[in-house]
Amino acid sequence: MKIIILAAGKGERLMPLTRNTPKPLLDMGNGSTLLEEQISNIQESGVIDEIVLVIGYLAEQVEAKIKLHLINGINIKTVFNPFYEVSNNLMSLWLTKHEMDDDFMVTNGDNLFSPEVFKGLVEENSEGIFLSVSIKDKYDYDDMKVTLQDNLVARVNKRIEIEQTHGESPGLAMLRGARARNLFKDHLEILARNKRYINTFWLEVFNLLYERGIPVNPWMFDGTTQWQEVDFHVDVEKVKSVLQPKMKLFFSIRDPEAKCEKIATR
Repeated sequence: MKIIILAAGKGERLMPLTRNTPKPLLDMGNGSTLLEEQISNIQESGVIDEIVLVIGYLAEQVEAKIKLHLINGINIKTVFNPFYEVSNNLMSLWLTKHEMDDDFMVTNGDNLFSPEVFKGLVEENSEGIFLSVSIKDKYDYDDMKVTLQDNLVARVNKRIEIEQTHGESPGLAMLRGARARNLFKDHLEILARNKRYINTFWLEVFNLLYERGIPVNPWMFDGTTQWQEVDFHVDVEKVKSVLQPKMKLFFSIRDPEAKCEKIATR
């Protein structure tokens, strides 16, 4: 199984942090970047053996990072999106069509999932089109809201009315089986050829699939404990608050003196 990570954007909502640093290389407060945390969790899941990373903004920095800090045991390749300044991530995904001949997942470059999410998505589902969905108590305007109909995904959009919202999708999907992959690719191609969709999210593909009677299965998971988006400054602080205590615990278990030395140098 491979995973396609869409990470070509400028991360403007995280300015000035992203003025000279692409979002994938933001420090998560434990000496590790967002990209390295993603890769670590993907590896730990044990169900993904290849990563296709779509890059654009400050691409050379991401490529250099991968070359210097390539994590053993997983194949990582990059696809450059030259249109990242004038398009949204639907076009980034379209540029990876040649990577869709085998079963694959798709996710956004600012998503941090626990390893159990990837593992559960693979082990709990067979062939078909699957979109992750999380239920929470309250939804806001920026959530990628989901409407379900007859236990299928009927609509995915930030503009869905709250009373029609049945969940939120963090932007993690799995395409498994030749039929599912081909249907997805065909409908992605239809949208990519329409100028109206150049600046839309890749999740728009699921709306077209539903309109044409093609089932998109919701895969329910606990997004409140197994997922964190890194889109705003407050999100960065949330991730740091989780990762830093883990690092302190790691050093205390490994070597109490090393822990003290590490903290003293901060």
